Amino acid sequence: MSIPENLRCPKCGSDDIAEIVYQPAEMTEELLRCVQEKKVLIRNEPAPENPPRYYCYYCGYEW
Repeated sequence: MSIPENLRCPKCGSDDIAEIVYQPAEMTEELLRCVQEKKVLIRNEPAPENPPRYYCYYCGYEW
């Protein structure tokens, strides 16, 4: 799980971005650490067709 260093939200320009992870198989220590650091957002639902990969914590935009 890594977000490109210079990634910004295409809607608002914020760099407060998380990678979206759908239905993780298990909650590992690394995944928990990433969630706590707001680098990962967990969705406990099946991934839709063509799921968004990133989430902006500032404006809520997903892409």
